[in-house]
Amino acid sequence: MDIRIEKSRQRCFQQGLDPNGLPMPGLKLTAKQLQDEKHKYSDILVVTNYFAEKILAFLVEAPHLIVVTNDEGFILDNYGDEAMKATISKFGIHEGMKCEENTMGTNVVSLALQEQKPIQIIGKEHYHTMLEQSACYSVPFHFTGFHNLSGAIAIMTSVEHHHPAYLALLVNMVDSIERELSLRLTNHNQNLVQQLVVSNMRNGIIMTDERGIITEFNAFAEKITGRNRTSVIGTPVFPFEHFGSYFYQALKYRKQSENIEFTLRSSLDQENVCLFDVLPILNEQGELLGAFAQFRDITDRVVLERQIINSEKFSAIGRMAAGLAHEIRNPLTAIIGFFQLSKQAKEPYKLWNYMDLIDTELQSMKQLVSDFVVMAKPGSPERKAVNLQEFLKDTIRFMDSQAILKNTAIRANLDNVLTIAKIDPSQIKQVLINLLQNAIESIEKNGVIQLSAELDRDNGKFKIIIEDNGVGMTKEELDQIMNPFFSTKENGVGLGLSICYRIIENHKGTMTATSTKGYGTRFEVTLPLE
Repeated sequence: MDIRIEKSRQRCFQQGLDPNGLPMPGLKLTAKQLQDEKHKYSDILVVTNYFAEKILAFLVEAPHLIVVTNDEGFILDNYGDEAMKATISKFGIHEGMKCEENTMGTNVVSLALQEQKPIQIIGKEHYHTMLEQSACYSVPFHFTGFHNLSGAIAIMTSVEHHHPAYLALLVNMVDSIERELSLRLTNHNQNLVQQLVVSNMRNGIIMTDERGIITEFNAFAEKITGRNRTSVIGTPVFPFEHFGSYFYQALKYRKQSENIEFTLRSSLDQENVCLFDVLPILNEQGELLGAFAQFRDITDRVVLERQIINSEKFSAIGRMAAGLAHEIRNPLTAIIGFFQLSKQAKEPYKLWNYMDLIDTELQSMKQLVSDFVVMAKPGSPERKAVNLQEFLKDTIRFMDSQAILKNTAIRANLDNVLTIAKIDPSQIKQVLINLLQNAIESIEKNGVIQLSAELDRDNGKFKIIIEDNGVGMTKEELDQIMNPFFSTKENGVGLGLSICYRIIENHKGTMTATSTKGYGTRFEVTLPLE
């Protein structure tokens, strides 16, 4: 017999316990005390219950009872055979009672807690004869990493089912419980950190499971969407108008979406402009676990950009107005001067010779205002089907005479596969004439202008390139050529290229320029075929 058991039996005898009598439980917790202890040990009891069910399922051939106590030996919970529970309950052994030696006699719980070692009491090793048909095993636990809680776990069965492996089984069970508690504590701490981060992020966070059911909806998502977290957790994400379809694509096709911009109205007077990202969540095996999305509120940035754009618009309007006023003031000054002279002259008819000059200046002003209107808002293109080969050849023929006066040649290099394009022929011709005119005027003598055209059928576009070997422009000049009233010509108004740019823009095309001072300039006009 184990020396520890023998000493316990001697102590029981010395205390006058009757071995033939019934064990008489002494101390017992009140209902409130028992509730408090269960709450204190709640996590341990949950995990113990999980492992106890697994062990009992394995030991189905015989009745077994598993008991959990606190560090003082008070029973907090028991699992197992209902008949055994009823039997020991008759002896007063149930939840809330204390397994102590001086009232219960020699028992595994008090010895395991006292010795802090695993122990087993088999058959006649019990002090009370009525327990001689029982085999009991107990292992103490002390989970320092989990609230520093201690106690014991015991198994009770019949003597005929005794096996030394029961003690090893209990030791492994305690080790497993400790690992599981440690893992749960780690996960709990990680979840706390995650919740703290998610809850306090300045981004809206929404997470779903693999079915699209919302599992996370942080405070900023509430603010942006105007939806309450409690009302959406556990509901499908797909009905959300602005982003439900992106979640569907992430979960159905595992498609990641980034920088989707939309505006959410959280109240009648509050709008939020957001950038939205969503991606599927996969485990290491590539299995779908759910989807994660975040909103980045860019409302302040958008408002600032709008303010800057408006400021630039007003600044541009101011510059254009100043340029227009300057261009109108010159002919207007001359006209006013002529009229003042006519008022002061004794023979006004002698000033009629100035009428042609006045008419010329007025026509210049009229043309200037017309150009300004076209530049500010050119008419919508009236698209027609145009044969590009013939259209470009006609334009070159129209400009040939001006080029010849400067001893300049306009050479054509047209793609043989050029086809029909839908453009406004008068507006595009205006653009090409303006570009060719600028090229001719930039050449001092003996120049060459190359007009090329290429077809990009794959993208449904065509490109017109005009290159010259004129005086070229500096980088500073090139940066300003599209601005109204800027001109490199001595008498230039500076509206021509601005008008060209607006015409091409209205055709959904692009116009770019490159230039090197002293070597020439190259313009590229790209337009859609349709």
